[in-house]
Amino acid sequence: MTTKIHLLFSVAATIVVVVAIVWGVVLAGSPGKARTQRLDYQRLNDLQTIFREVQSLCHDPDIKNELKRALPKTLDELAMLARTERINLTDPETGERYVYTVKNENTYELCATFSTERNSDFEVFWNHPSGRNCFTIDALDPP
Repeated sequence: MTTKIHLLFSVAATIVVVVAIVWGVVLAGSPGKARTQRLDYQRLNDLQTIFREVQSLCHDPDIKNELKRALPKTLDELAMLARTERINLTDPETGERYVYTVKNENTYELCATFSTERNSDFEVFWNHPSGRNCFTIDALDPP
């Protein structure tokens, strides 16, 4: 009789564990999906760090219609001039450099390739589709 109870208990416990694992994957997504989302989060965080450093270096909110200094010409120049944060210049997965392009004296573009779409109600400026996406930023009127 005890063997039968042990067997039933073992089967029931196994079923509970399997259901818990399946339910966890359904709720949280697969480990691969979590990794992809984490990499996209890092890409976006890298671009936001670049943005903050450009603003810190060039924008003075007390000066209207003029930057306190010209936009850096390249990411390498910005990295050398960075004041508050170390700038990551490359994609964490592919190792490709992020794209930084100065469009005119006040406007620049930051580009990266994302694996997933971001459609958040918070910081909507930074929402993006999957694939290559560029954010155009006016340093005098930052997002």
